[in-house]
Amino acid sequence: EGGRLRLWSSCQTSDPKDFRVMCFTSALTSMTTDYSGRLLVVGSSSGCVHCVGCADWTRPELLDTLRVSDSGIAKVCSVTHDAGHTSVAALLFDHRIAFMAVNQSDSKLRMFGFMNVAGMITDICFHDQEVKRDSTASARLAAVGTSRTGQWNCLWMIRAPPLDYDPMSVDLNMQVCPVMSAKLSANLTSDNGPTTITSVSKRALAIGFANGEICDYPPANIEGLPTGQMLVHPSVGNRAGHGQLVSCLRTSRDGAWLISGSMDGSVHLSPTSTKDVPGKEFQKVLHNPYNGGVAQAVVGSSSKTPLLLSTGGTDGILAWTAQDPDSVKPDRFEEPESVSRAILEDDNDEGIILDVDDSDAQAFPLWAPISSEERAMKLQGEAADPVINAMAMVQRHAFVNMVDVLRKKLRVLIDQNNTCPDLEKLDRAEFCVDFERRDDINAKTQEKCNQLRYNLEQENLARQLIRDRLIKEYWDPMRGKGCQICSLKSKLAVSNYPARAVPEPEQATIRKLQTMRRMEHLENNMLREPTCPEALRNDAILKMDAFATGQEAYVVNWWRAQPEPETEETPETAAVTALLYDPFELLTSSRRRLQVQLLQALAAEYRSNFNQLFKTCQESKQGVMDQIKEKIARMMMIRGELGETEPIPPDPVLKPAEDAEGVLRVADSEIEVERWVSPEELQRIADEKAREEERLRKLRENDAGARALQQMMGGNLKTKKDLSALEITLEPEPWMLEIPEEDMTDLQRQALKEFREKEVALKEEQDKYRKQLEADLKKLKVEVGELMSQFEVTLEDLSRKRFEHDAKFFCQELYCARLNLALLQTVEDTQVLERCKCDVDAEHAKFLELDARLDEFRAEVNDAQEEQDDRVRHEREASSAQHFRQQFSQSGLEPEIITGLLQVFRAKKPGAGTGQRQSIVIGTLGGPTPEPKLGGMGHAVDAFRGIVPRDPYPDLGTEAAAAAAAAAQTLPEDDLVPETMPEGADEASFQRMLELRREKLLAELDVRSGQGVIQEMAYLLAHKQQERDAARAAGDRLQAELADHERLMDRELHDIEILFKSRQGQVEVPQAAVVTDYSDAIVIDKDVVESRNSRILELGKEKVKSMETVKEFRKKLSLIQWEHRMLGFQTTDLEERTKDVHMLRVTKGLQSLLRGGEEDRNRADADLLERKVEHLRSTSEQKEASLKKQHAMIAHNSHQRKLENQMLAKKLHELQQNVIQREHIRRLQAPQGRGTVLPSSKEGKRPQVVGGGGRVEENDATVRAAQTAFRETRGRQALVEHTRKHTEEIEVLRRELDRLRQRTFPTFVQLHEDRPLYPDHAMR
Repeated sequence: EGGRLRLWSSCQTSDPKDFRVMCFTSALTSMTTDYSGRLLVVGSSSGCVHCVGCADWTRPELLDTLRVSDSGIAKVCSVTHDAGHTSVAALLFDHRIAFMAVNQSDSKLRMFGFMNVAGMITDICFHDQEVKRDSTASARLAAVGTSRTGQWNCLWMIRAPPLDYDPMSVDLNMQVCPVMSAKLSANLTSDNGPTTITSVSKRALAIGFANGEICDYPPANIEGLPTGQMLVHPSVGNRAGHGQLVSCLRTSRDGAWLISGSMDGSVHLSPTSTKDVPGKEFQKVLHNPYNGGVAQAVVGSSSKTPLLLSTGGTDGILAWTAQDPDSVKPDRFEEPESVSRAILEDDNDEGIILDVDDSDAQAFPLWAPISSEERAMKLQGEAADPVINAMAMVQRHAFVNMVDVLRKKLRVLIDQNNTCPDLEKLDRAEFCVDFERRDDINAKTQEKCNQLRYNLEQENLARQLIRDRLIKEYWDPMRGKGCQICSLKSKLAVSNYPARAVPEPEQATIRKLQTMRRMEHLENNMLREPTCPEALRNDAILKMDAFATGQEAYVVNWWRAQPEPETEETPETAAVTALLYDPFELLTSSRRRLQVQLLQALAAEYRSNFNQLFKTCQESKQGVMDQIKEKIARMMMIRGELGETEPIPPDPVLKPAEDAEGVLRVADSEIEVERWVSPEELQRIADEKAREEERLRKLRENDAGARALQQMMGGNLKTKKDLSALEITLEPEPWMLEIPEEDMTDLQRQALKEFREKEVALKEEQDKYRKQLEADLKKLKVEVGELMSQFEVTLEDLSRKRFEHDAKFFCQELYCARLNLALLQTVEDTQVLERCKCDVDAEHAKFLELDARLDEFRAEVNDAQEEQDDRVRHEREASSAQHFRQQFSQSGLEPEIITGLLQVFRAKKPGAGTGQRQSIVIGTLGGPTPEPKLGGMGHAVDAFRGIVPRDPYPDLGTEAAAAAAAAAQTLPEDDLVPETMPEGADEASFQRMLELRREKLLAELDVRSGQGVIQEMAYLLAHKQQERDAARAAGDRLQAELADHERLMDRELHDIEILFKSRQGQVEVPQAAVVTDYSDAIVIDKDVVESRNSRILELGKEKVKSMETVKEFRKKLSLIQWEHRMLGFQTTDLEERTKDVHMLRVTKGLQSLLRGGEEDRNRADADLLERKVEHLRSTSEQKEASLKKQHAMIAHNSHQRKLENQMLAKKLHELQQNVIQREHIRRLQAPQGRGTVLPSSKEGKRPQVVGGGGRVEENDATVRAAQTAFRETRGRQALVEHTRKHTEEIEVLRRELDRLRQRTFPTFVQLHEDRPLYPDHAMR
């Protein structure tokens, strides 16, 4: 806490205080070193991180200081790479994590940014056991703590930023630092919170808890921050713990030892591998538990006797070794005698070599990333420097060329490796040059695979848990599982009714209700007996004899009606049916509820009865399938004996829907996605298959029974007696085949004759046996078909019964729905009734309260009115002349003087009138108005502030109300002056007159004030009367609503809904989404509908007949109009033809045609054309023959040329190979150049090859001559093409000219056209 950092040697020296001290202003909180121990990173409470060089511990130096944050640093940790980089992480007091790096080349701290995981972190450490020292891939940081809400313990795995990361902002996002999280516990208590963490292996982290436990957990593998839906991360093992909070956990550098310290003062040392724990553990109490126990502990990298350092409380640093692994843990703290304590005093300043004030914010400013503007200015400055640009471009080109050369060389080596022999071929991995990138890719790939595998396992576990819960909640309680029975020859299938097991409480309720119903039956029977008292016989809610006969079979559940003949009821169904109420007895809610339970029981009995039939049909199908399988097996045997390939129907199997338990099984055929199998898995499967085949082969070779059967009976257990006729074969003796029949002896001929007779007999027997087998095969096929047909009939009957049971229990379910609706309506009506009653009561109470207030206020108004009458009488008396003269009757004044005083007494103030009276009234009601003016709406007018709002009705008990009352009793100042005194009056009389005048003014003021109060009270009284009347009207309205609702409930009490069942009918009521309401529907008899339909058909036929008459008439009109138009067109056509005949020019050809004789000329022309055609045919045949001959000759020559070309191509290939070889030899002989420029080839000689690739020497004259010849050939070809185009254009023009000439003369084609017979024919 004093900020002192001491460095000393752990070896024994002659100087006991051989140490060095570095002083800092802030307290030092944590420290860490690199892998070599030459670099020390120290964190302080001021938020600074110091980098201290300890290569020579006697002369340490401060290399760099970086102020990370204003918050203090709780802990620092580091991990070192062989590339000379050290990654550092610092945990701040505000639970943020700062990432930085130190390069050993310059020993400068480079800050990356802060990471916030939304949690309260207690400890951090790098997962250095999985870090490869030769790789520069960023390591993962493990952090442990609790969630921000404090509900659960959490583990975070944070990937450190890359070493080349350039910070752009203060905070790091999850793209730069991916975060994996895990939830360690579901609930957080005070004794199970995590306190410390360390890395023990590649796949495990050791975490210490507040209750002293130490558990191993795998690294977190769920991407993102922890959530409440996340499953608890399972631990992989527990280690020996402590009795109190675990304060520290450390692992040795080689990962062999784990040391832990606790607040109980004990230090526990054990191997990190749990397999090596027995016999190697060590635990001892070294520090006082009353002073905080162990604060920190570390262990060295020695496999036998590691060096350990520990500290805690007021103790110094203890350096000790665990030489006694079998030591027994003491029960209390004892001062160890074999441990040498090095207690360093804080007040000893000897050895101080450096004093740093890290609290100075100006000397060590707070870190902030380089802004984008500064970065852009720096880049612009570098870009503007031509020297830097030139050097950078040169270096870039050099590096690019070097990489290209290396890539080409590597590609050449790979190609050579692919073509070399197998013995010399290297593995493809041997050509990898970027091992760090490869390891990074492998690590990321393995991490993703592990993450994917973990996610899949979690998903599978979640699905399995959901499956188990669903089975437990929904499948196991089922008494009858749902399944089907499928047909053997069609698509017909029948399902059963799934039924759940009825719980025992529900069964008890049903039995109780049934018992109550039986008691009610007994009571009804008692009422029907003659011995029943007369008063009880009419004790019935409703008797249906007045409107029902008991024979209405169309009423649902009307059990008095005769049942249908085909109805078959079981005893259980009959027992439930006997307990049901008649439809006319369902008048009360209790009966409806009981009826619902009984109807549900009846529906359950219907389903149970059908399930029994279903089960019987299942057994029947199983028996039919067994018979079919036996017959198919027999058919297979017969087909094998006959040796035929005629198809046989396969064995019948149950479909998946027929197996009730098949829902819980998943077949491989149901998985459509192809299962991916890794190469390792394929190899393992192949190896297992090979081993199994080898085992079976050895088993067959070593089977003594099979060998004995083969040796004794030829591998067949059948004897000759067991062989069928088709399996018997007659083998002739060898001499019968070798000796001719002429050379045989008599005995041999006799034996041959007997053999042939046996062959004939065997053949006849085989034919007979074959026919028998064929007949049996046909018979079996017929029997299989009959069995299937029989089962089909059974299944169809079951399907029909299923429909019948559906109709039965659906009817009962519908009845239950209607009764439940009635019950809900009753409940709703009851609630509405209660609500109406409450509203009526509340409104009546309100009316009574308002009426009482009105009476009380009316009494107050009457009292105020009496007081006002007294004020008016007093004001009249004070203002009367009689009263004034009586006051001066004893004064001795003259009547004229008294009259003058009376006039002055009665004089009004100037300006007094309506406005003044109104002003006085306002002042009386609303308070005094000392301001000189009043604005609109009773507001005071201020010359500087404008209109000042004032409350004209101040609240009682306030200052404004008190001021208004005081102003109401204040008399306004009188404006009378002494000059108004009449002549002859003395001063005393004038003052007496002023007093009387003041009394009169006060009386007038009281009258006006009282009049205002009376007016306001009248307004308030009218308002209270309106409130009372409104409350009375509201109460009357609510009372009317209550009465209407009660009448509605009384009417609905005897409103019974009866369900009817009609055999045939058509529903025209619009169907609702859930339940259709038929309350307003009516039933129409079939005869009425048929009569109405017949009448509609008659009217329709009459209308159709009228429409057909109109159609025929309109058709005739259309025909007449068409004929009229047709005649008009014909007239126009004849006129046009007549004009053509009149304008026709008569030529010689036309004259000859008119005279006749044109037929002979046409015949002569036809003969001439036939002779020409014959001549052309013979000529074309001759040309065809000659062309075929030429084609054959050309084909022969072409074949010869192809052979010659193939031979020349082969020679050319050989020559090119020779040229390439010679060129290669020439290059080897002359390596200074790739090719030699030879002089031009001489005239008439073959061009000489120059360089590689077959290039020849070029001659300018030869090139020019060849180009000239090419141009001439190209020009000639263009002229030929132009000539051909011109010829085609001339031919087109000639044909067009002939066509135009033919159009000059008229034609008589229309004369020979026929006139259409019918108007519907198309006109052209």
